[in-house]
Amino acid sequence: MFTEELKLIKEAEEQADRMRKDAKLSARKSIDETNAKADKMVEEAFAREKEKCDALLKDGKEIAERIYDQAIREAHESCEHMDKLAQAKKEEAIKFIAERIVDSSVNC
Repeated sequence: MFTEELKLIKEAEEQADRMRKDAKLSARKSIDETNAKADKMVEEAFAREKEKCDALLKDGKEIAERIYDQAIREAHESCEHMDKLAQAKKEEAIKFIAERIVDSSVNC
């Protein structure tokens, strides 16, 4: 009877060892699967955020281009306005200079 009980104890210990090994393997497998899922989730999150950043950059570039184009149009309009003013003053300046030349040559 005593040998039978020792045999049962030994079998129980062996079974407990197998259960521990199986539990460790199962835990390792579970950890590996969880890590793989976490890595995949992180990669997907980075991909989504990169898409958002790319879209924001694209929008920003388009806005900057519109602002730049508007500034260039306004600068051209300003230059045209100054050119028209200069043309209008040109005749007046020519007459003024001519009068000065004529007046100075008459007074000599």
